[in-house]
Amino acid sequence: MVEASKDKASNGRRVLVVGAGGSMTRAFLRAMAQAAPKDLRFDLRDLNEEAARSAVGLFGDERATGSRLDLFNGAELHAAASGAAFVVNGAGPFHLTAEPVRRAAIAAGADYFDIDDDVESARQALAMSAEAETAGSALFVGCGASPGLTNVLALDLVRRLDAVSSIDVAWCVGDEGPVELGRSVIAHTLHMGAGDYVGWRDGAPASRRSFATMRRLPLPGLKRQPFYECAHPEPVMLGSSFQKVLDVTCWGTLHPPPLNGMIRGVAEAERAGRIDTEGAIDFLRAAIAAQPTDRRAEKLAIEGVKRQIRAGEISRVDYWLFVLNALLKRQYPTQAATAALVRGAKGGQPIELLRYIDSTPPESPLKQMEVATGCAEAAFFLEALEDRAKGRKGCLFPERWVDPAAFYLRLDSCLPPGAGDWLGPILARTPPADPDLSSVEATSGWRLFSDADRYR
Repeated sequence: MVEASKDKASNGRRVLVVGAGGSMTRAFLRAMAQAAPKDLRFDLRDLNEEAARSAVGLFGDERATGSRLDLFNGAELHAAASGAAFVVNGAGPFHLTAEPVRRAAIAAGADYFDIDDDVESARQALAMSAEAETAGSALFVGCGASPGLTNVLALDLVRRLDAVSSIDVAWCVGDEGPVELGRSVIAHTLHMGAGDYVGWRDGAPASRRSFATMRRLPLPGLKRQPFYECAHPEPVMLGSSFQKVLDVTCWGTLHPPPLNGMIRGVAEAERAGRIDTEGAIDFLRAAIAAQPTDRRAEKLAIEGVKRQIRAGEISRVDYWLFVLNALLKRQYPTQAATAALVRGAKGGQPIELLRYIDSTPPESPLKQMEVATGCAEAAFFLEALEDRAKGRKGCLFPERWVDPAAFYLRLDSCLPPGAGDWLGPILARTPPADPDLSSVEATSGWRLFSDADRYR
């Protein structure tokens, strides 16, 4: 297998994909089969060999091969990375997997690419930047929906202001019905559901508490939805890229709202030792898949929902409607969105700009988390292929190398076949380069708030 990989690498166009069997990576590969240059060769690896070989079928031609790889086996991983032009890491949770895969890519002189959504591994990427640059490797980190698309929306707005004081990015994941999520996705959710993390306050990294602060955002169909400060890497990424910005926060939420309380309740119990990590993951996986759950874990989840009610984050009606829908196995309308809100000044006047992608309409192809992430990842990867000619190396968060206008067009081209021109018209309506501060402007996809009319 190693010899075959070396043969494919002779033209420098072999792409090693680690964790190829995961649902988000499969969505990425599906888009690659549609949009990637035909001379790319994809070496698909996964701990589950059957899943890796199954992913080969997404291409329908000879561009891909599939085999087993244990990324924690250093010899296996370095042999697989040898001769690759790109190493794509789709195996989470990234606070456990990113460092070994990045080191293998650097040792091979390859460029590295991931959808890292953990704070710890994003900070590790910054610490590894000089090492990667010396080796001639670029580390394209956090190239998914959040982080990734959120960073690009923020960059789009930052460029329009003379000065920026704060950046908020936000994501909402909606009810997709009973879904069998991978353990790594649930582990990440549990990881960010409670506890301290490194955020960005007063122009520097600062210790913050995940899910301890709530706010609401002026997003279509989601104005009553509680958003929670969450342990995501965007604050560290955007804060380190725009060091004059005082505060950066990532706000996340799941719809329906009681799901946030359930996750927080279980996550806090896991950190307090009231339930072990594997038991917490098993419960959340089963709950999201509408399967029978452990009664003891259920009580921990309900504790979190009761705290939401006491804090005024949701009402009792919200809770009982949630219970009724669960009993009837009735799915909520899927609510989803991605947004950035930037505060600063333009022409000496205070201003807020909001940039958002509303994925709540039934026809939106970005309603599903795995599709939104996989399509964004594909768009970033195609942009990264072109960016290599510019010779940038070291740690590259999206806002450091992506042009928003070009990325929006690329993302539109990576949507699933048959999605139609859904994203293009929305993202074409961009904020003007010189916003008129005399009135509140509103079009699909962005909004400007003067100081007097600011949403509070």
